[in-house]
Amino acid sequence: MNKQVYLAGDMLNKGAQMQRASEKSDIKKIGLSMYVPQDNAEINDKANLNNNDGLAEKIVKHDTDAIINSDIIVIEPLPQGLGTHIELGQVLGMFDMAHMILDIAENEEQPMIILDKIIKLAERTANKKILPHYEDIRRVNGSTETDDRRSLGINQYVYGACLKLTNGKGFYEWEEVLKELKQIKKEPTL
Repeated sequence: MNKQVYLAGDMLNKGAQMQRASEKSDIKKIGLSMYVPQDNAEINDKANLNNNDGLAEKIVKHDTDAIINSDIIVIEPLPQGLGTHIELGQVLGMFDMAHMILDIAENEEQPMIILDKIIKLAERTANKKILPHYEDIRRVNGSTETDDRRSLGINQYVYGACLKLTNGKGFYEWEEVLKELKQIKKEPTL
């Protein structure tokens, strides 16, 4: 079974759309399947929607199902990407819940059938590879900028979520994302 990537990031201006298209192209070359929210015509073909009837609900349903069913989350949580922040929060909430369920299951001597199903779902969620990246050109490691003279300040809650989801790594550089995806593609599937 081919692993699926969920590709998340701002998509509301032309530059952001070009960035997502470039990322999609890079991932496609690796050979992984992916869900890209802006490619879903059912929720993005505004011309065929009846007065946006139920659009918000459809977006949440489709994108949430894709997050749940993806094995890898590639996400760029830039400040202007409000929907992307919701996706990141949803992934973090699922990650935390999965670990809570696994902790409970670890202490259960004889799990019931329903607990076995919950454990399988939690394991799938807990084992997702999360690859946040931040392509803002103002992000500089080792900068001498201080106090209010910084050219970029990453929201620390967003950064904390990325740190937690990556076991302390934080943000990946795009080349690191591609390297990780190539490695995952080589792994045997169950």
